[in-house]
Amino acid sequence: MPSNKFPDSLEKRELRRQDARRLESFKLQNNLITGLSYCGMPSIEFLDIKAWRNHLHSVCALEFDSDNLADMRIEWDNLSLSLPIEFINADVLNYLLTTDKDFDIYNLDFYGGFVNRNKSGNPRCVEAIKNLINRQAKKQTSFILVATFNVRDTGAMEYLKFIDEIPKALKHGWENVEANCKAHRINHANCLKLCFPYFCWHVGMSNNFAVNFKNPVVYQSSATMLHFYAEFIYQPTALPTLTFSDVLVEIANRPLKRLKGLIEVTELRPPQILPASK
Repeated sequence: MPSNKFPDSLEKRELRRQDARRLESFKLQNNLITGLSYCGMPSIEFLDIKAWRNHLHSVCALEFDSDNLADMRIEWDNLSLSLPIEFINADVLNYLLTTDKDFDIYNLDFYGGFVNRNKSGNPRCVEAIKNLINRQAKKQTSFILVATFNVRDTGAMEYLKFIDEIPKALKHGWENVEANCKAHRINHANCLKLCFPYFCWHVGMSNNFAVNFKNPVVYQSSATMLHFYAEFIYQPTALPTLTFSDVLVEIANRPLKRLKGLIEVTELRPPQILPASK
């Protein structure tokens, strides 16, 4: 079998185990007794599919490289996992921007970063995730988004611009805002830990989703990677009233974890933004 160009590691296996437990809970809470429909980039070895097999009922496997896709077909037959599968030879962002299908779980690796722009100046990953959320809302379907980013993308100015606006947005009623922002400005992982969940909450809320993130996890692989797990719960009735400031503060106060082997440590515990003293 051809080797995976993104090799496995203790950290990746532990994250799959953690997410497997979450998948089981999501499946039961949403009465998806037969399992979850999966869309993702399982690579030649199908490591996530094998780890989550008991929670799935179908697979949509995305692969851009046609040679890798041919190897995936061979390996899939060897695995005999007894799951219906559709192979898609496509760039993941193009697929998310054009498909009309909805799924229960997306497992997506965005090695090009989050806010990087193409030659036309468009942030394709941002638009693809917006499209994904909008499409799920039209189908009124709750879903899971597992997203992994290479934190060495080139979007530093976009992140910093957003963070620079936070003290202005929270100028009344909150303390310790600048110290929190300073901690998030330190590096790409810290910036993305703040900006990506807020983006997802904002787009999700606008489409009648309650968005629940677990603490993000950074780990070392072929590069420094940042792993997010989020559940988007569709609520056709009015969502509970959440103010911009309350959500932003909750996201900004969350820690960033680091996984070293099987040991999880705190990478960032930002100074906490607190209500202003009366």
